[in-house]
Amino acid sequence: MNPKKINLVVIGHKDHGKSTLIGRLLYDSNAIPEQKLRQVEEELKKSGKKVFEFAFLLDSLEEERIGGLTIDIMQTPFKTKKHLYTIIDCPGHKEFIKKMLTGASQADSAILVVSAKEGIQDQTKQHIFLAKTLGISQLTVAINKMDKVNYDEKKFREISKKLEEFLGSLGYEKFPMVPVSAINGDNVFRKSKKMQWYDGLTLVETLDNFTSPSLLPVNKPLRGCVQDVYELEKGSVIISKIETGVLECGKIVVFNPSGEKGSVRKIEMFGQEMRKVGPGHSVGLIVDGIKGIKRGEVISYLTSPASLVRSFIAELILFSGVEIENGDVLTIRCGTAEKKCRVHTISEKIDPVNLTLQEKSPNVLKEGDLGRVRFVVLEPICMEKYSEIPQLGRFVVEGKKGTVAAGIVLEVEVPGEPKKRNILKRR
Repeated sequence: MNPKKINLVVIGHKDHGKSTLIGRLLYDSNAIPEQKLRQVEEELKKSGKKVFEFAFLLDSLEEERIGGLTIDIMQTPFKTKKHLYTIIDCPGHKEFIKKMLTGASQADSAILVVSAKEGIQDQTKQHIFLAKTLGISQLTVAINKMDKVNYDEKKFREISKKLEEFLGSLGYEKFPMVPVSAINGDNVFRKSKKMQWYDGLTLVETLDNFTSPSLLPVNKPLRGCVQDVYELEKGSVIISKIETGVLECGKIVVFNPSGEKGSVRKIEMFGQEMRKVGPGHSVGLIVDGIKGIKRGEVISYLTSPASLVRSFIAELILFSGVEIENGDVLTIRCGTAEKKCRVHTISEKIDPVNLTLQEKSPNVLKEGDLGRVRFVVLEPICMEKYSEIPQLGRFVVEGKKGTVAAGIVLEVEVPGEPKKRNILKRR
């Protein structure tokens, strides 16, 4: 039986051992080629290190990825008895936020890493909040660095209790917790003899028993983002990624914001003709009866067209070196579209650690702030509520130096729809 594929993200505070745990998972599952392991061991010897460091293994793989070589953490899955896990590489706090909110990575499940020595920290809470907001419902907790507290059961129970309270307050119901030492391999792949008081499963056994692949959004309305258009002898070929629903040959589709309509004559994928395609596939389309389609358009069926919005409410988190205030005009990227939007109202600033209301109607949001903002659209754009179609319900704000903020859409206002009086109220 073929193992099921699971996309796994490892989250938690920056110094709690995420890299070491990922390195251990790849090492113990024999996912790293022998040649690469020998190379890392040689590098460690040259640097004077006497013990194999799993975080160093991860750093070495990351360097190769940046250098454009063949080994890539994202392409180095580890296999268990039940599943094939691909680790989503989000090394830092800001990178995690960017990658998860922009949809570059979609996780089926998360491992939350918490240090037994330091317990819950600010980034621990922020990462849990983001994971929950982004719909990651399958969560396994690894209470790491048990070796630093002499494998003490009391310390494990103490942190577990605090995590149960916080995770429960965010709506998590099932979240198995496993005491581990990633550096020594205790309770990761193999049961530890140093924690006889723990009679539960290892981390990998826990993943296998409590994790399953996310269902593809085939039953949602059709949404496809146009990536490019090529003019060939046989006509215009529209390159599009299907995000939700199923696209079928012979069906009438509409492209928004342009409003162009046409019949799908041909669907091609990897040089083969397809009768229909589902979510996650990039395809080439020939559509009769259309002209002037550009990157940024969204394909849908006439029965449930993509929402062309005039304003929207979003929860926004700001990255480094940026601040926004009422009246600012920003470039929003949602799907493949980049459009200008104006900050109409900053209604709330939210404490990013305790996730409580920090300030009502602030004048400005600065680096690191989390806030609720109403945007007015200056150029036509299709967006959806994140709770309904997340693929078109998350966006980034582009600045002179790249991505400066990211957010999720809470509410949308479409042309012809009456304004909601309670549109700025908290959920």
